[in-house]
Amino acid sequence: MNKIIFGILLTIAMPNFCNGQFIFDGSPLDSSTVAFSGSLSPLIIPDTAASPLWQAGLTHKAFFATDTFGTNGIMTDKVNQYPVNANNWFILKVDNSHLNPIVDFWHKYQTDSTRAGGIVEFSLDSGATWQNVKGACNADGTHSLGVLTSGLYASTDTLLTGEPAFTGTSAGTIYSRVQFFWGLPVVRTTSTGCDLHVPLIYLRFRFVSDSTVDSLAGWIIDSIKIEHDRYDGGVPIPTKPESLSVFPNPSYNGSFTFQALPYESSYTIEVYNAMGEKLFTQPYSESVQLTGYPKGLYLYRVTYMATPCYSGQLLRE
Repeated sequence: MNKIIFGILLTIAMPNFCNGQFIFDGSPLDSSTVAFSGSLSPLIIPDTAASPLWQAGLTHKAFFATDTFGTNGIMTDKVNQYPVNANNWFILKVDNSHLNPIVDFWHKYQTDSTRAGGIVEFSLDSGATWQNVKGACNADGTHSLGVLTSGLYASTDTLLTGEPAFTGTSAGTIYSRVQFFWGLPVVRTTSTGCDLHVPLIYLRFRFVSDSTVDSLAGWIIDSIKIEHDRYDGGVPIPTKPESLSVFPNPSYNGSFTFQALPYESSYTIEVYNAMGEKLFTQPYSESVQLTGYPKGLYLYRVTYMATPCYSGQLLRE
């Protein structure tokens, strides 16, 4: 019996570890820049507090206006020092429908070291729960799927509350990046176990302080950019579908052998009966057993990171 098999080419983009960074950059595809000189972008969700700390526009603080940073941004008050017992935020909505989005931002801070600072967090459930970008899902330096950072605080740079944060006084203006890395077929030695497969990610910038009164500037952020890159690895797009070898097919005992694939742990196999009813799903294996099922025609689909890659027919005679 003839079998119809469809496939796509999976390609590899190698990481760029230059200058100590861990972001996986691809070829520029699309980006959105969030400016703060006028009305707030629809990508920004402001704090709902009655007297929000974050204000956008022109700064009047000398610390923020020095160096080459500029005078526009979103900051912890444009005129006054940050208050005591602050816990205020703004959220950036990040489109995660493309592969491995990257958020870049320029910023500067002046706080009471360990008592006040800026925290970067993310949510995969529209703000119901939050995680620090240096928390359990962080994958810096591991070749693993997860949250990657460059120019961020270390997990050991903590406030007295134990939360990793930007604290103290920055050495001039800082360029920081956060990537939600979930879809490249690269070699991985560890795994964070974090599932980043959601269409929208919330990235939250939160400023906190304790009861100590200070006369410091706080935190200013400007020129936030969301990058969507193409990870084609320089490999040409195939002109016709690729096949996936399965043998024997037909099988007289219900045992089928699938060809080996690179990065097999990232694939799954689904098997359906001729009526289109799913029989089972399993991690990719070179052995698929239909010995417990009756003779007949079956369909299979192989997916990579939830993306369909191959499909075809299995005949048990």
